[in-house]
Amino acid sequence: MGFGWIGVACALCVGLCVLLMASPIRVEVEYWRAGSDELRAQVRAMYGLVRLRWRWASEAPPVRGRSRRSREKSRKSGDERRGTRSIGAWRRFAHRALRALDRMAPHVHVDELRLEARMGAGESVRTGMVVGASYAAIYTLLGWLSSRVRMHRVPTVSIAPAFQEALLTIYAKSIVRIRTGYVIAAGLRLLTAWKRRAS
Repeated sequence: MGFGWIGVACALCVGLCVLLMASPIRVEVEYWRAGSDELRAQVRAMYGLVRLRWRWASEAPPVRGRSRRSREKSRKSGDERRGTRSIGAWRRFAHRALRALDRMAPHVHVDELRLEARMGAGESVRTGMVVGASYAAIYTLLGWLSSRVRMHRVPTVSIAPAFQEALLTIYAKSIVRIRTGYVIAAGLRLLTAWKRRAS
C-alpha cells in the first residue's frame, strides 16, 4: 500500500515538472526615445503565476566629478585586471555561449515586433540618406533574425523623415515567447561554458 502512494507521488512530481517545462515565458519589451530614453519590460511565467515588471529611464545626465588622477588609477587597475584574464578562455566561452543561444533560437516565438521612428539630420539630402540607410540596416537585421527565430507576424517598420529638423524619436515594442524548458537548458549550457572558462 505504501509503495502505491509513493508511485502516485512520483507521478505527480513528474507531471508537475512536465507542466513547468512546457509553460511559456512571455517577455514584452517597450522602448521610447524622445529627448530621454525609457525602457519597460514585463515577464510572465508559470501560466501567469509569476509576473515581473521592470522600468528604466535616463533622466539625469551622467556625473562628471572624478579627477584626472582617479581616472588614471581606475584605468590602470582595469588594464591590470584585463591583463590577468586569458583571452583564449573568454573566446572559448563566447563561442560556447553563442552555440547555446543558437540552439535556443529556433524555439523563440516572436508574436510582435514593431519599430516607429522619426529622424532628421537638419538638411533634406542628409535626412534622405540617413532614412534610407536606416531602412536598409533594419531590414537586413530582420532578415537575419527571421531565419533564426519564429516570426508569427510580419514586423512593422515605419521611419518618418523630418527634413528640416535635427531629431531622433524612437518607439519599439517586441513580444517574445519561449517555453521554460528551453530557457533552463540554455542556462545550463551557459553555466557549463562559464565553469569550463574558469577552470
